[in-house]
Amino acid sequence: MKGTDWRRVLRRVAADVHRELRVTLTPAPRPEKWVFLVGCYNSGTQLGMHVLGSHPDISALPEEGQFLTDQFTPDFQLGLPRMWVLREDLFRLTEADEGPDTARLKKEWGARLDLSKPILLEKSPPNAARTRWLQRHFENAHFLAFVRNGYAVAEGIRRKAMPKHRRGGWPLELCARQWARCNEVLLEDAEYLERVLWVRYEDLTDRPGAEIGRILRFLGIPEPTGIDLKSSWSVHEREEPIRNMNQESFDRLSSEDIASITGEARPMLERFGYPLL
Repeated sequence: MKGTDWRRVLRRVAADVHRELRVTLTPAPRPEKWVFLVGCYNSGTQLGMHVLGSHPDISALPEEGQFLTDQFTPDFQLGLPRMWVLREDLFRLTEADEGPDTARLKKEWGARLDLSKPILLEKSPPNAARTRWLQRHFENAHFLAFVRNGYAVAEGIRRKAMPKHRRGGWPLELCARQWARCNEVLLEDAEYLERVLWVRYEDLTDRPGAEIGRILRFLGIPEPTGIDLKSSWSVHEREEPIRNMNQESFDRLSSEDIASITGEARPMLERFGYPLL
């Protein structure tokens, strides 16, 4: 019929019905522990998710959990790709907040996980602002807080926010602010977390065997690791072995760029022991 859009409407309704059926039929996950990889964008959480998710005792979501639920609005849908710090009020949750429907959130994630595995793994960068809420609502929650050199992170946020999500990208000082404030929030909220382990991207890439072993001990998984660290891993559309990519980011920065990042993030760079460029 002219002037109507029934095909699109019916496709959307069919997709919604299928989604609700899947959620309804998914049992509530009851793992031994939930593990959340948190940290600023471009800090190595995607690499960590793929590597840890290859362990036979761990089931990891196939992509960021924020994209697999209707309980969290993804940052880019709010016009804030890789930049939740500009509207922290929309993202930050503590144990005092009611927050989303936890039962639905678990079932939506559970539909994409292997629930026979004892450990379920999720990563979404905005969850760095929700650790206290997640601890309250997810049984035996363990947090892996990833941190990476702020110069490399700021460069990555600017580069990867454009042109797909934001024309021209973010100003570099805002990218540095996102990194600094994200880590500030993590440090503040870590005081309330029962089980949190800090992971440096540089340690993971320079000494992957030792660092993965340390993470698995924190998670209570006996070694040997069950992970082939010589494999290649798909990170941001690149298939490569584990390696430190900081220098490539440093090389893309001009002297003015470096000054902007230093001016915005100096206290946090010094807090984590990163040398000023």
